[in-house]
Amino acid sequence: MTTSACAFNQRIVEHYSQLSAKARLVADYLQHHPDKVLIQSTAEIANACQVSKASVSRFFRQLDYQDHQQVCDELRQEREWGQPLLTSEPSDTSEHSDLAAISQVFKQLEQMDCEALVQQIGQAKRVTIIGYRNSFPLAMHFRQQLMQCRKQVHLLPIPGQSIGEELVQFDDKDLVILIGIRRRPKIFSALIDQLEHLNCLLITDQSGQCYRSKVKHLLVCPMSNHSPLDSYAAPMSLLAHLSNKVYDYLAHSAHTHSHQISNNYQLLDELEPHN
Repeated sequence: MTTSACAFNQRIVEHYSQLSAKARLVADYLQHHPDKVLIQSTAEIANACQVSKASVSRFFRQLDYQDHQQVCDELRQEREWGQPLLTSEPSDTSEHSDLAAISQVFKQLEQMDCEALVQQIGQAKRVTIIGYRNSFPLAMHFRQQLMQCRKQVHLLPIPGQSIGEELVQFDDKDLVILIGIRRRPKIFSALIDQLEHLNCLLITDQSGQCYRSKVKHLLVCPMSNHSPLDSYAAPMSLLAHLSNKVYDYLAHSAHTHSHQISNNYQLLDELEPHN
């Protein structure tokens, strides 16, 4: 992704909460396929998003561009300056889509103070990870990874449990990590409001950018709209990256902690023996 492509993406992030439903479809598509801005016409983008050409044109104006052409001109100028830029359609395979999504996640990390976030995950008095529906397995996996690094890592909600009583226990020494990939439950918006005063990291897809102003930290995992079922390659890669960064940051403390866990596995005879 070029500097201009990053600037274009940043405009989407900043304006996302004000976009209409149709404009968000265009935003989601172009964030997941940033090079399509240049290699597709307004009509082709509209067709891909199943909206009208007028909706696409309004989308660009909502981002404070005069029109689609102005975005293309910025990208072409970057190409003339030697920046790498996709200028033809790639084969749209699942593998390509996953790799593109993972690449966007890591480029996002390069543009933020990732080390500061890692320190907060490592130093917080308590880390609580919340996930519903398809985000629950992600939250559970992230918790298991962080438990190899440090103590006081919790998962919510426990099946059959309400969450209201848990929220009153959080204070400014806690870090709450909320994972909310699309098709979030109705409670999600109210939950965000309750967490607004806390140190909260939201890990979401494109559609969750509307909550940007209500959380301290936001990480977006692009999700493709062009396969029948979602791939979670991008969020899983992000969680693995953050977990390893926390382990490296905690260094000897994390090593000692994970070694104690391994000893417990042995003492309890919980795992299959190594071949």
